[in-house]
Amino acid sequence: MPSLSDSRSYLENLPESENNAKKLLAWGEDHLKEFNADEKYPLHTVRLLEPVEIIALFDFGLTPKHLKNSASVIGLYEKDNPQTAPLLEAFARAVMAPKAKAPEGQPEPLSYYKSNMNTIVGDNESIPWPAYSSRLDIEPELAVIYGNPKQPVAGFCIFNDISARDIQATEFVGGFCLTKDMAKGNQLGPYLVTLDEIGDPYNLEVTVEVNGQVKYRGSTSDISHKAEDIFAWLGFIAPIKPGSVMGFGTIPDCTGCDHDNFIDPGSDIRISFERLGTLHCRFEEPKVKLLPSRWPIREPLRKYH
Repeated sequence: MPSLSDSRSYLENLPESENNAKKLLAWGEDHLKEFNADEKYPLHTVRLLEPVEIIALFDFGLTPKHLKNSASVIGLYEKDNPQTAPLLEAFARAVMAPKAKAPEGQPEPLSYYKSNMNTIVGDNESIPWPAYSSRLDIEPELAVIYGNPKQPVAGFCIFNDISARDIQATEFVGGFCLTKDMAKGNQLGPYLVTLDEIGDPYNLEVTVEVNGQVKYRGSTSDISHKAEDIFAWLGFIAPIKPGSVMGFGTIPDCTGCDHDNFIDPGSDIRISFERLGTLHCRFEEPKVKLLPSRWPIREPLRKYH
């Protein structure tokens, strides 16, 4: 089937391609016993890359509670810095302020930034610890994958937007470069999950386990807008291409920056979204001496300085 030859063809040919994929799956399940052992690949034996060939990656800030939490924690460490403290105070006021109504004929503006396409990876990755940070953080997000005008929502996946928190305040003006664009800093997966498998994507439980223990919990119910709102705003600016992926914003209470309780080097991390699966990564231990930190050194990081 040409529509299933690769992910780009699949997305461009929705909804026909999804129907074809379901028919193929049903046929495979009915004939599974007819396949030889070397024709079947158990899931645990394969490496899952990012769910589709990603054309563009946008990250929105549609979880105000997380923005408020993180601004509060970062503000604790930046309160005496004359360059960054005023920026954080202004950011916190802007997050909490009522939004102005959009001009007639224009969709509601939604803030986003564009992610580094060279840093995108899939499931089960080891994330290098950048030498310039002592507060590496995960950011679990719901992400929507754009199909085409006939079927805009191709499906959803988990997005782990890894961030260097002790650098972030210095990049509020100029863009989140060191903060967000480190090697393997944009993790997507483990699968593209279609709407019929999800139900309500805006009411999913989220759990983060670190070294086998639950560390954070949250819910996608904290997301303030839906995929259609994102598509309306992006489409107002420029046509959206199949394979574009949009993160809605970090799930509140699911990061170190929400609690001032960060993850240590060498940790094994599992981000689970109800009905979307589990995205697994590891924070590698630093391979070089870490640069001086702008924030107080946490005890587990002291040996790397």
